[in-house]
This record gives sequence, structure tokens and C-alpha cells, in this order.
Amino acid sequence: MDNLDDLKKIWHSADTHSLPGTVQMMQAIRKYRSSKLMKKTALVAAAILLTGVSIAVVFIYKSVMLSTRIGEACMIIAGFMLVFTNIKSLGRLYRVKDFTNKEFIDYLEQVQRNRIYYHNKTQVAGLSLVSIGLLLYIYEAVHNNLYLCIAAYAFTAAYLLVIWLVIRPRAYKRQAKKLDGEIKRMLLISKQF
Repeated sequence: MDNLDDLKKIWHSADTHSLPGTVQMMQAIRKYRSSKLMKKTALVAAAILLTGVSIAVVFIYKSVMLSTRIGEACMIIAGFMLVFTNIKSLGRLYRVKDFTNKEFIDYLEQVQRNRIYYHNKTQVAGLSLVSIGLLLYIYEAVHNNLYLCIAAYAFTAAYLLVIWLVIRPRAYKRQAKKLDGEIKRMLLISKQF
């Protein structure tokens, strides 16, 4: 029976003050939700505003060339894609309110899968439409002057290459790292209960 008494002493002497409680888990869920809601809402508002400006430009600016109209259409479609995907994401965020630990971790894992799909499919389609639209849109303004045309297309191509090859991958890695860290932290908290 001496071993049992030793085990009891060890059990009662363990420091449990550093372990998170349910309050901390709920605070983490609320913090995550409110942060994402604010960012997504701002993104949707900006996308709606910019898409509205693009639509207004179609009616205000009387273009002569078909390439300009096709470019405008591509950029407007990309704007609608951005609005639609983020409104869908907002809907998922609103349902985060009353999750258990396991449900929240499952939600974060689903967000991770959605992010991979968005990065590989939806973002590529939207960015392709915007790139094509921008290249077609500027042609009418610069086609009369060869040097201006070369300069404008060189600058636009460089800009698009930076977006595609530098900013897009870095943003994805940064967001994926942040989400992985959040999932690991929630798993650690959940396992400690």
C-alpha cells in the first residue's frame, strides 16, 4: 500500500495552474471568430465597393475597343468571385459561436482544407481573370504610342509577376503557418483537458 500512498502524493502535488481552463478555450474561440469576422467583413465591403466602381466605369467611360470591354468584364467577374467566396466564408464564421473543443478543431481543419482549395483553384481563377482583364483594359489607352505601349505592358507584366510569384506564395505560407499554429495550440489545449 505504500506505492499507492506515493502515487497519491505525486497526484496531489502536480501543478495544474498552468493548464488552460474552459474559459481560456472559449476566449480563444471568440478571439479567433471576432478577428476573422472583422477581416472578412472589411474584405467583402472593399470588394463590393471596387466591383461597384468597376461597373460604374463601364457606364461612364465610353470605350471604343472591344478589348477594353472584355477586360472590364473579366475584372468585374473576378470581383463577384471575391465577394461570393468571402460571403460564403462569413456564413461559416457566423456558425462558430457554440462549438465544443472538438468541433472547433474540426472547423479549423476544414478551414485549412478550404484554404488549400482556394489557393489552388479559386484564387488562380480570380487572379487569372484580373490579370487578363488588366492586360486587355490598358490596350486602348496605350496602343497609339509604341514606346508607351511597351512601357505600360512591361510595367504591368512586372507587377503581375510580382503578385503571382512573390506576394501570393508568401501570403499563403504566412496564413498557412498561422492557421497550423492555431490548430496545434487548440489541439494542445484540448488534450490537456
